[in-house]
Amino acid sequence: MNSLISYFANRHLLANTIFMAIIMMGAFTWHTIGKEEMPEFESNWVRVTTIYPGAPAEDVELFITKPMEDELKGVVGIDELSTTSSMGVSSLRIILDDNYPDKKEVVQNIQDAVLRARLPSQVRDLPRIRQFKSSEKAILDIGIYHKEHTYLDAKSRNELQKFVLNFENQLLALNEISSISRSHYRKPELQIIIDPQKALQSEISLNQIRTQIKNSNIRVPIGSLLDRGESKVSALNELETVDDLKNLLLRGNYEGFGVKLSDISSTIDQGHIKTNSIFKVNGHEAVFLKVKKSISTDILTAQKVIIDFIKQFKLSKKDAPIGVVMMDDESFAVRNRLKIIGTNGLLGFILIILVLFIFLDVKTGFWVAMGIPFSMGFTLIIASLVGYTINNMTLAGIIIVLGIVVDDAIIIAENISRHREQGVSKRDASLIGTIEVFRPILASIITTCVAFLPLIFFEGFFGKLVTYIPLIVILMLVGSLIESLFILPSHMSGRTMLLDRFTKNDGKTHWFIRFEQLYQKLLMRIFSVRFPVILFFIAILGGAIWQFHSKMKFVMFPREESKEVFIKVKADKKSTRQETSALIGPLENYLARDTRNVVGVRSSIGLSRRGGVVKENEASILVELIPADQRDVPLNQLLARWKSFSNNLSGLKSIKYRRGRWGHGSGNAVEIQVQENSDHHREEVVKQLKSSMEAMPELADVEVDTPLKKREYILRLIQGNIIRHNVSPSSITNTLRTFVEGSILYSINKGEEEVDVRLTVPEKSKKGLDELLSLRVENKAGRLIYLKNVVKIEEVIRPVNIARTNFKRATMIYANMAPNSTSTPLQVAGQLESGIFNKLLNQFPTTILSFKGEIEDSREGQGEFRNSIIIVIIIIYLILVIMFNSLTRPFLILSAVPFGLAGVVFTLSIHGMSIYGFFAVIGALGMIGVVINDAIVMVDRMEKKIRHHHRPGEDLTQVIAQAASTRLRPVLLTTFTTVVGVLPTAYGLAGYDSMLAEMMLAMGWGLAFGTVITLILVPCLYSFTSQPSDII
Repeated sequence: MNSLISYFANRHLLANTIFMAIIMMGAFTWHTIGKEEMPEFESNWVRVTTIYPGAPAEDVELFITKPMEDELKGVVGIDELSTTSSMGVSSLRIILDDNYPDKKEVVQNIQDAVLRARLPSQVRDLPRIRQFKSSEKAILDIGIYHKEHTYLDAKSRNELQKFVLNFENQLLALNEISSISRSHYRKPELQIIIDPQKALQSEISLNQIRTQIKNSNIRVPIGSLLDRGESKVSALNELETVDDLKNLLLRGNYEGFGVKLSDISSTIDQGHIKTNSIFKVNGHEAVFLKVKKSISTDILTAQKVIIDFIKQFKLSKKDAPIGVVMMDDESFAVRNRLKIIGTNGLLGFILIILVLFIFLDVKTGFWVAMGIPFSMGFTLIIASLVGYTINNMTLAGIIIVLGIVVDDAIIIAENISRHREQGVSKRDASLIGTIEVFRPILASIITTCVAFLPLIFFEGFFGKLVTYIPLIVILMLVGSLIESLFILPSHMSGRTMLLDRFTKNDGKTHWFIRFEQLYQKLLMRIFSVRFPVILFFIAILGGAIWQFHSKMKFVMFPREESKEVFIKVKADKKSTRQETSALIGPLENYLARDTRNVVGVRSSIGLSRRGGVVKENEASILVELIPADQRDVPLNQLLARWKSFSNNLSGLKSIKYRRGRWGHGSGNAVEIQVQENSDHHREEVVKQLKSSMEAMPELADVEVDTPLKKREYILRLIQGNIIRHNVSPSSITNTLRTFVEGSILYSINKGEEEVDVRLTVPEKSKKGLDELLSLRVENKAGRLIYLKNVVKIEEVIRPVNIARTNFKRATMIYANMAPNSTSTPLQVAGQLESGIFNKLLNQFPTTILSFKGEIEDSREGQGEFRNSIIIVIIIIYLILVIMFNSLTRPFLILSAVPFGLAGVVFTLSIHGMSIYGFFAVIGALGMIGVVINDAIVMVDRMEKKIRHHHRPGEDLTQVIAQAASTRLRPVLLTTFTTVVGVLPTAYGLAGYDSMLAEMMLAMGWGLAFGTVITLILVPCLYSFTSQPSDII
């Protein structure tokens, strides 16, 4: 390695060429590399959705969900299976086993199993199987509404949806856009509305009408004649227009007179598929588009193209009464992080250069600082070659290490400068100074990389994201090591006319030598009272441990400034969804008008958090906020203002606000799942658990996700009467489906859309059971028989949706932390488990109680961190054993770690952050790496000083103090450059990111405290050594 360092140090042109090539290629890569919201990965869950039109929840569970569950029981690699059966829809959420080696095999086996399930013939479409992929995530939601209509009738909806299709087609024509999915877009239909009275007068049943229309719509290839040209023959009688249908003869005589469809129908016209929910944007019923970019386009380019398109489209349609709102812009986080690198990073870079100029000289400071762009260029080049993109996680890795990346260069440059100050030539000083510290630098880089390895051990969705952080950190540090060992010595020994002009070479002693002498004297005094000093630091550590255990609490994501607020509204129980929608209208309009703070407002009436039907008197409002650093009003003030307004609204029973929580879809801090197949037992468990939670002062807004129960009429066929009247059972079921839900007869391809032809009766005819029983069905002889003569009615109350997890029926309970609570969700979970959980499990032994969401993630995170950190410490210890050839010296270095963590605890406490999160832990990992680096450099210097310069009889403490004083400048430099590099981000001086702020705060101030430990405690502990270590 010495010869390799010498080779590059003596070849300035080669070193400069490599340096410039990396910088230029890095700059080019920065402009060409893809920029995304998140790294490329596939989720560990699969969603299966199946439509069973008109079926009640229990039938969906019996005929759709359970057959699929039975098939999935034999699939290896499934960790959890959660299902929801609601009216007309079966939804399966399958979580894959993280430990199974081949996830693609599991997904394929799931798909095969689902398609093997035998489903009813009424299921027209195959189950939709989807695994989330980050590359397929929508980058922007676009809400489109009619400004002149709060609610859409058939005409206004048709006008709006034509606009949506036009908008969508033009947007899809852009190369940057791959696909667009619509939500709350109601598929158009050609609706045939039969008047039951007219049909009765004409002696024709609904099933006869249905059969005649289906049989009359013909497009059948017959075959080919045996003539010379083999002419093709086909039968054609397509019913594609309203006139075609109106003129269709249902019954007639030889002369052509009879009953036309128009004679017994109230209307035959264009309509839209019905829905049981209302979706609004900014107070208007709307359609939502989710836009996905093409794989070859980065998110920033795609977002700019979309915004430019919308501006032009609005100009071209400026007279159209259509509103367009952009929401959930996924490019914001990427742009914000790039801004942080560009502004806070530049500010930190300038501060680093100033510190280097002060402690070293202009030339040395400049070349050390240039290690930052070199390392970034190197990282970008390698990251691009291995297929990485610039995204939230890779940017986080770059920002974390920006302050650390020059540490090894500082140590080498400072050692070179020290030899130059002692009169050694530039060339020799560069070689000697680099070679002397090569081994501790290499060990420092390796231990810093190892310090971030715990992030690789994380599993699940979040683990897929943070895995990229340590990989980027390692690339940055490797780039820094290459620059420090092979480029920096050449720059330090070479001539740079402009920099040499500002660098003094007058042979004067550096001004910092006086501080080294003062530090040496301070150490000698401390050595004389080292026992009290050590006890003092132990007392500080004890105080930090007490502070941590009694005051500090872990919450996975505690400080995220929410961009979303969820509002849950309840009206009177008798309110219809239309009435509930009207009641929340004033609140929607009030929020939408606050354009200085609000991006947009979307509301759902008739949808639950799991997608099933809920009570029509409930509404959910999602308010998307302008980012915190772009608005003047903090969230707490906004919530207070909104609550003050909503408290004056009439007709609403309750309004609950909750902040969105990063990484958790429900928004609730506490989520409990109750699994029990016995409905009675499950309801009793939920009742007792809810009552217990409501009695806890730490919790608020306790809510049970109880499905709405509705009346269901079961029509049982009277077998004797069916045989007596010679009625076909299929005739009965076809008549009932046509009357209640409508029958899809066939589909028409009209341009871009497939239009279904639906046969049904007017809404007013479906008001009660009497109208249903007055229907008549035909028997096999063509005579009409009253339905009430062949069926009997059974009335039951059933849930409209049924949730199951791992083959057991399940109910969710949600709760928020009370505003004044000092407890964390984990502490609440512990109280529940030691209290009401034990009681309920003893009372109902077949019941399963489990925590989901944040509590589950936090517990898994703590356990994974605990185990991986133990492994990391062992690895670092082994590295230090190899370096120092000693079993005891590594303990001396590692002793700085707990004291550094004590600094993190005090830092968070001083900043009022008694609740710390995952990102603070990442910052602590970075701090550990730097503290260990400083301790390695310090101990290595003392070891070498004692081995080479300690004379028999000489005071060992004097030698230790003198050796330590020569490391004062590099230790302070690495600390100052790291601290000034991260503090602009920690305090958001030029762009705020709460995730990064928490990390940088823990790293910066924790390192500052850890440096005191390195400078005082490490030499103090080392002074107990009476004999030089047997090193290397």
